[in-house]
Amino acid sequence: MSILTEKEYTPSVKTNQSVGIDLGLKDFLVLSNGTKIKNHRFLKHYERLLTKNQKHLSRKTSKSNRYEKQRLKVSKIHEKITNSRMDLIHKTTSSLINDFDKIYLEDLNVKGMMKNHILAKAIGDVSWGKFIDVLTYKAEWNDKEIIHIDRFFPSSKTCHKCGHINQSLKLNDREWNCPDCGKVLDRDVNAAINILNEGCRKNISGGTSDYKRRAKIRPSDGIRAMKR
Repeated sequence: MSILTEKEYTPSVKTNQSVGIDLGLKDFLVLSNGTKIKNHRFLKHYERLLTKNQKHLSRKTSKSNRYEKQRLKVSKIHEKITNSRMDLIHKTTSSLINDFDKIYLEDLNVKGMMKNHILAKAIGDVSWGKFIDVLTYKAEWNDKEIIHIDRFFPSSKTCHKCGHINQSLKLNDREWNCPDCGKVLDRDVNAAINILNEGCRKNISGGTSDYKRRAKIRPSDGIRAMKR
């Protein structure tokens, strides 16, 4: 049965608030106000059950009744993973659109990152591309703005307080102390604040930002292109 309904859409009210968002793998996303949205890793959660049922499917005779029954079981697990992921995306994007008028994000090269075979599964599971697509069309519906900053802006390596760039920052460093001002920085929150500040600065200036500050920052392909 298919039921079609029509409903008049009411755009969300203006809040005059802005936010920077750091997309990640440890957390689904981190906001510049310190809020963290958990990465539920839905594929990993159902992976054992999925593998078990796929093994059963591989042992069935193709196109037999038992094969079709088992194929439906596998399909339902995939559907559960997709629905769980989309539920999180829709709830998160709706909350962001209701709370903020301007949302700043990095212009991530998701396809390039997927070429890294170590992190490809985790990146696919977190669905950054789908999140950005849903956030974008909801922003258009509600007359809100999505602003992307340069993907090579060193948001994690830059101290949001004094602007010092920490060239020695590693992927597994979740916190670091700024050697210039002594500020203790949470890697992801610091990145989100820098994304917000950089986005606001570019919005006001209307020009291209010089974020290198004479530091040696070289773009690279794959996952290394990510500021982490």
